[in-house]
Amino acid sequence: MSLGKRLWDIARSNITDFREALKPDALDGLSEQERRTLEDETSDTVGAKAGRKARQFRDAAEEAWDKAYDAAQARGGQPGGRPSPEADRIRWYRTLELEPGADLPAVRKAYRRLLKQYHPDKFAKDPDKYKAATEVTRNITEAYDGLTTLLGA
Repeated sequence: MSLGKRLWDIARSNITDFREALKPDALDGLSEQERRTLEDETSDTVGAKAGRKARQFRDAAEEAWDKAYDAAQARGGQPGGRPSPEADRIRWYRTLELEPGADLPAVRKAYRRLLKQYHPDKFAKDPDKYKAATEVTRNITEAYDGLTTLLGA
């Protein structure tokens, strides 16, 4: 038997072991002792080891998904970690560099001043600064929209 043929046979047997190890029903219906015996017999092949790792990974992913689902159900379907409206209001004032309780004209003035200072078009030549300015502008606009809605404009 040639070396190439022998390598081909080894690779094919490992692939077969891997395929068999991934089948979820391959071990169903066996007692614990039979299952352990079967796993011990095939534990030395690469395919069997990879199959066991794949099952462990799949089981861990399913467990994480179940935990996340249970946590969402416990919250009543509401998004987790959402700050209170009061916390949002304070954060919006800080974003616009204002004292909490400022009136609508002060909010507009601060919004225009900050937008002029951090507008992304001023940083078009530097991609990193452009990206940062875009994010800052997005936060400023979110704060302005929230406060104008809150203050009744």
